[in-house]
This record gives sequence, C-alpha cells and structure tokens, in this order.
Amino acid sequence: MAKIEFEIPVSGVGVVTNNRTNNSHFATEVVHDLLIKIAGLWHDLHPDHPISIGQLSHKGGGSFEPSHHQHRLGVEADMRPLSKDGQDLMLDFESPQYSQDLTREFVKLLKANARMHRVFFNDPKLIAEGLTSHAAGHNDHLHLWFEDEQNSTPRVLRKGDQGDDVRQVQEKLIAAGFSIEGGADGRFGTHTEDAVRAFQAANGLTADGVVGPKTRAALGL
Repeated sequence: MAKIEFEIPVSGVGVVTNNRTNNSHFATEVVHDLLIKIAGLWHDLHPDHPISIGQLSHKGGGSFEPSHHQHRLGVEADMRPLSKDGQDLMLDFESPQYSQDLTREFVKLLKANARMHRVFFNDPKLIAEGLTSHAAGHNDHLHLWFEDEQNSTPRVLRKGDQGDDVRQVQEKLIAAGFSIEGGADGRFGTHTEDAVRAFQAANGLTADGVVGPKTRAALGL
C-alpha cells in the first residue's frame, strides 16, 4: 500500500483547507500532488475562487471513525461546494451563496485531469448530468474519491521545491535566456523564482513565480 504521509498545506495556489486538525489532511503522494496540480489549474481559471479541501486521511491511514467511515487509504478528500463570491463558506446545494455553475465547472475539470472512482454530492442537477453521485450526508460537501493509480501528473513547482523536475525547469529557463545564479542545481530558490517570474512576464503569463501547466507548456515541458 502506498504510504500516507504527504500533508496538504494549510493554503496554497488555488486552495485553502477547512475542518483541519494536526492529523487530518494526509494523502498518498499521488493524490497529494494531484490535488495541488488541480488547484493550480483551477487558479488559472478562477484566481479569486479557491477550492476548500476538508479532511482526507490520518497520517499512515487507518480508521477515521467516528468522523468518517471511509478516508482510510489516503485517496479520499472532502471539499466544500464553491460559493458565488469566492468565500470559503459552509454551504449546501440549496444555500443562496452556492454556485452550481462553478461547482459543475470544477467537477468537470477534476474528471478531465484525474481518474476518479466517484464524486459524491447530492445536488440533483449535477447527479442528473452524471457528474456526481448521491450519498447520505453529502448535501454540504463533495467527497472526492480518487483511484489509486493515476496518469503521470507533473508537480506544480514553487519556491522551496527540490528535484530533477526543478532542474529541468531551470535548464529550460537558462536556455531561454533567463539566467539563474547558481545554475541548474535542482533547488527552487529565490533566484529561480525570479527567473520564472521574468519568463512568465515575457510570455504573457501571470507572473506568480509558480510553474504550473501553462508555464510548463511555454517552456516546452
């Protein structure tokens, strides 16, 4: 079984968290990276409407009762429905502030970029459209149930990350004429972030210093 030891950050690009304890937001590496990627994709579309991720699994997995009967294997995450104004609110599908349009759009984005067993949420319209499934107690949150195996999902890279994928980005930046003090060392520090921002600005992208899908594509990755 994949290790369940990768913690979703309190907040990040396109994502905030809710209903958090010191042992509630752990996932497998695959699901952790996938959620960060999808949040980045969503941020590109709706930067003022972050998704709000609730509880996933305990570190190491196992029983999450009495809070949850599932959430044992690091591949399930709760999520609040999206609001009309981008606030992180406790909503159900009948709440005046609930945005059915944004929630529908997010589920479509999710399913286009991840292999899912099910998405449970009791909005009758989304169920009729085949986007979500009914489950008791799921009027006020979506239950995202990912498959164990996913297609390759490159990380969204930002300051503090390390690895071969960071080195590849650095090499592309340097080849494009955006020098990095220290060279391609595989460490995403301030100089790499500055080079990313400069590259993004020169290519008509949002200069946030984060290497998401659009920046990767512009770099030829």
